[in-house]
Amino acid sequence: MDDDGNSQGEQQSKSPQESRRLSIQRCIQSLVHACQCRNANCSLPSCQKMKRVVQHTKGCKRKTNGGCPVCKQLIALCCYHAKHCQENKCPVPFCLNIKHKLRQQQIQHRLQQAQLIRR
Repeated sequence: MDDDGNSQGEQQSKSPQESRRLSIQRCIQSLVHACQCRNANCSLPSCQKMKRVVQHTKGCKRKTNGGCPVCKQLIALCCYHAKHCQENKCPVPFCLNIKHKLRQQQIQHRLQQAQLIRR
């Protein structure tokens, strides 16, 4: 799931962590666009690619146990997206479920912190 449109000059002037972060951001933007795009002939190359990945994930039988690298990568991207997503009806796959799990983890963490303070 490589992102499109990154120049070598841009890559060399940034740290590996910054380049990775920017790459993930571009992939998330492509994912959000592809999930909202209703144009079957969209001219963005990343749109068509991402639509195929999302479609693959919907029908993949191996994703449940982490056996599919394509699904694994998309789910990781969806996790990055969900951490900052504010939409109640987000079209990105898995976003609502991931946000729900993140909220549950936060609640659990706060309860554990409160129990530690009371000791």
